[in-house]
Amino acid sequence: MNADTLRPFLSEKGAMVFTLTNNSYKFLTLNLIRSIQEAGAPWKLAVFCADTPSYNFFARENIPCRKHPSMIPDMGPEIMAFGTKNFQTLNRKKLELLAALCATPEVKYGVYMDGDICVYKDFLPDLLERLEAGAAGAPAVGILMQCDEHNRVDCSGNSAPGACTNPCSGLIAWKHGAVDPVIFKVQEDTLPLWKEKPEDQVFIQKMIRRTGTPLLTLPRELYPNGMFASLHAEGNPRKGASMLLHYNYLVGNFKKRKMKANGDWRIPY
Repeated sequence: MNADTLRPFLSEKGAMVFTLTNNSYKFLTLNLIRSIQEAGAPWKLAVFCADTPSYNFFARENIPCRKHPSMIPDMGPEIMAFGTKNFQTLNRKKLELLAALCATPEVKYGVYMDGDICVYKDFLPDLLERLEAGAAGAPAVGILMQCDEHNRVDCSGNSAPGACTNPCSGLIAWKHGAVDPVIFKVQEDTLPLWKEKPEDQVFIQKMIRRTGTPLLTLPRELYPNGMFASLHAEGNPRKGASMLLHYNYLVGNFKKRKMKANGDWRIPY
C-alpha cells in the first residue's frame, strides 16, 4: 500500500489505528471517531471506505479518509444483517485490507477496530507495550486480539495454543514482521477454509492455528465485548475501568439503541 497516503495517520512510533466502513456502517464509524476524539487520543483513526457513498459522506463531514484499494458497490444505508452475502463481501474486503497493511513496512504497529466500538480512553500506549517482546514479563507475541468469550476464565496473558477458544477480529493489533500477512489472505490454498464458514473472524482463527502464530488475547475487563454492554451504563464503575466497549453480539438497530442507553452514542444522526 502507498506509504504516502498513510503518513497522516501514523503516530511518532509508526503505529496506525484503522477501520473499514461502507454506507451501511458510516454512522457507527463516525460515532467511533467522535468517541476517540472525546477520549483525547492524540492519533487520528484511518478510515478506509469500501464504497463511494461512505467516502463522500466522510468528505462532507471533513473526516480524512481513504478509498479501499478495491471498492464494492453500494449495499444501501441499512446496517447489513450478520451472515448475509453482503456481510460476507465486506468481510472479504476487511481481510484484504488487513493483509495489505500487515505487509506495509511503514506501518510498524497496526491496530484494526470494528466500527461498532466506543472508546473511553487512549488505549494505544497499552497495546504497544503489550506488543513489545518481554514487556512487563510477557512472552513474545505475534498478534493481539480481543476475547469474544464471556463465561470462561479470562485467557489474557496465556499464549498457549488454544488458550482462547474465540479470539475476536473486531480488535486486532500486531507489530510489523511479527506476524505473516498470510493469516489474512483468502487465496487458492486457503479458499476452502473461507468457504467452510465465510466470516473473517472464523477464518483468522483457523489461519492462526494453521500457521502457529503466537496469540495473546486482551483482558476482558479492559477490552470487553458486547456481552458486557449492560455493565457499561453511565455511572457503572466497570465503564470507568474499561478502555473501550465493542458492541458486537447486538444486531441491527438494537446495537444503536444500546449505545444510546449507555450514553455511548455521540453523534446527532
